[in-house]
Amino acid sequence: MENRKTWLITGASQGIGLATVKYLLSKDQQVIATTRDAKKFDATLKNHPQLEVIDLDLTNEDAVRNAVAYVAEKYGKIDLLINNAGFGFAGAIEEASEAEIQKVLAINVEAALRMTRCVLPFMRQARNGHIINFSSVAGLASTPGFGIYNASKYAVEGFSEALYYEVKDLGIKVTLIEPGAFRTNFLDNSLAVAQTTIADYDATAGNFKNMLHANNGKQIGNPEKAAEYIFEISEMENPPLRLMLGEDAYNRVVAKLLDMQAEIERMKYMTLASGFSNN
Repeated sequence: MENRKTWLITGASQGIGLATVKYLLSKDQQVIATTRDAKKFDATLKNHPQLEVIDLDLTNEDAVRNAVAYVAEKYGKIDLLINNAGFGFAGAIEEASEAEIQKVLAINVEAALRMTRCVLPFMRQARNGHIINFSSVAGLASTPGFGIYNASKYAVEGFSEALYYEVKDLGIKVTLIEPGAFRTNFLDNSLAVAQTTIADYDATAGNFKNMLHANNGKQIGNPEKAAEYIFEISEMENPPLRLMLGEDAYNRVVAKLLDMQAEIERMKYMTLASGFSNN
């Protein structure tokens, strides 16, 4: 197929990642899906001629580098990288342990950076490519009880925006996907909860944890529509740096921007007067 591209997708065994794999295969794309255990990947898809599923430990630098080199050599190119792997963490900042924090950062931030760094040499050589990093509305607007997850997604926002400017003149595109609540199993097996509970945070972080559980299975976001739009932006000559998905994401971010603008104006007198006086 003349328009067939080679896609490398992490965290592809469930949720929006799996929905994207299915949609891409329906469009006759070449898909390399990474997962922690290839044997558990959707059995109805594993024999598809345009799909290869590989085991990959995203926390292992050598494993990632070798896997990327293998894909580039076998398929001759990597047109698109989707850094989709990640998981949530609910709990107040004080409730989170060092180990819990590190686990979130290792997958949500460090793994995405690792995959990006390993893929970039091949994309630079080709002067072509598109890196799609999964952030979240939580990477734009914070919620009490989600602070550690917020921190990880704000980090993805930060390095992806910098990367956008670093590579845009090299033929490489960068897009952040910022979903709201989508009806996946994210709240089942992709969400960790702080082992420590502090009663003083019951009304904030505790209430948020209860809200997450109550919303499970009722999320308004449709993973199949997300997959469709991910493919659509991959076909654009000028794809967006940011793509919010979901009415809830839109409403939260617009509200935050309005609040930020109001506060910036309220404190403008300090902001503008904080330099050395010219008098």
